[in-house]
Amino acid sequence: MPEHRAYEPVLSSKAAAFLIGLSKARQRKLIGLLYQLADSPSQIGDYSEPDDTGRDVQFILVRDLLIAFWADHAVRELRIVDIEEV
Repeated sequence: MPEHRAYEPVLSSKAAAFLIGLSKARQRKLIGLLYQLADSPSQIGDYSEPDDTGRDVQFILVRDLLIAFWADHAVRELRIVDIEEV
């Protein structure tokens, strides 16, 4: 039986395009990292910036990746807005 998670990571098309451009090994590591982030949806990133709607988007640097996300508490999803290599 699959493990129940409180929040589910959901990727934007931009974040998904980044993910599929990685090797299979890096994809697996990144997916694991995204699930770890979703396990703590209210965490504060290294910094935040408002998006076009005024919502605070959190940015967190993990190794060589900058991940932008926000928690959609109404549907229990962690919205992954962007992922970039830095």
